Amino acid sequence: MLYSSVTDAAMANMRSPVEDSPGSEGNLRREKPISGKNPGDPAALPQGGPNVTWLGHATAVAQLGASRVVFDPLLPWRARAAGPVDAILVTHSHVDHLNRWSLKAIDRSAQLVVPRGCKPIVADLGFSRVVEVTAGDQVQVGDLEIQAVATRHDNGRWRKGDSPECVGYVVGGGGVRVHHAGDVDFSDHSVFDDIGKQFAIDATLLPIGGMMPVWYYRQRRTVLDRGVHIDPDCALDIYERLGAKNMVPVHWGTLHLRLGLPSMPRRRLAKIVNERNAAGVQILAHGEALDLTPTS
Repeated sequence: MLYSSVTDAAMANMRSPVEDSPGSEGNLRREKPISGKNPGDPAALPQGGPNVTWLGHATAVAQLGASRVVFDPLLPWRARAAGPVDAILVTHSHVDHLNRWSLKAIDRSAQLVVPRGCKPIVADLGFSRVVEVTAGDQVQVGDLEIQAVATRHDNGRWRKGDSPECVGYVVGGGGVRVHHAGDVDFSDHSVFDDIGKQFAIDATLLPIGGMMPVWYYRQRRTVLDRGVHIDPDCALDIYERLGAKNMVPVHWGTLHLRLGLPSMPRRRLAKIVNERNAAGVQILAHGEALDLTPTS
């Protein structure tokens, strides 16, 4: 397994009106992450907000009003890059999302929110409060309104089972709402229609790949595990079903095997965004932030 960093962004919503050539990424404006600073340094992350910053894989930190929340921290140096947080939200128990090694890098004063069945995995880590949730549960942390929502992925930690569960989250604060889907497979996506009807989402964080190449998951979508991880095309479909204002693709460009370029999911997403003329897709570099506009 290889670890990599994405140092160049490809902001799909800033494409040129010039028609793209077949098979290209599109004419995209490429930007550097936070200028002059190391994305692994907490001081490099934007303050104030509201905003959401992608730190790699499924890890992201959102500054919403006076409160800060990190999703699925993976790798200690990236967990530390989130800086002081009020809440840690874990979407499921797979080791690249609920990672004890990474959680140990975060101050234990933060409240840890995990899906039902995960508490025994983290009970000895010393967090001030650990809360288990299932879809529909609500948690208040400071001025953050956190709701666990349904997603579609295999339950279990090391093998499939009924427990621990998988959830997504919608977090409101600072006049905006952010959705994190965790991991998603190729099964029934009607749950995202329901989420879109219930919430006005300013940004959704959706996975566009995994450790294997895009073609691998697409070939498995109709057999056995329904692909385990969706591809960029399916992620864009879910974004449209949610009716969110912005989409930040995650779960790519960080952990991968030597079977393809780590940029493949990004390149495929950029291509179909141009083909479908989809607005609001924000392809970020590691450590780059998306500013969100509060509802007036």
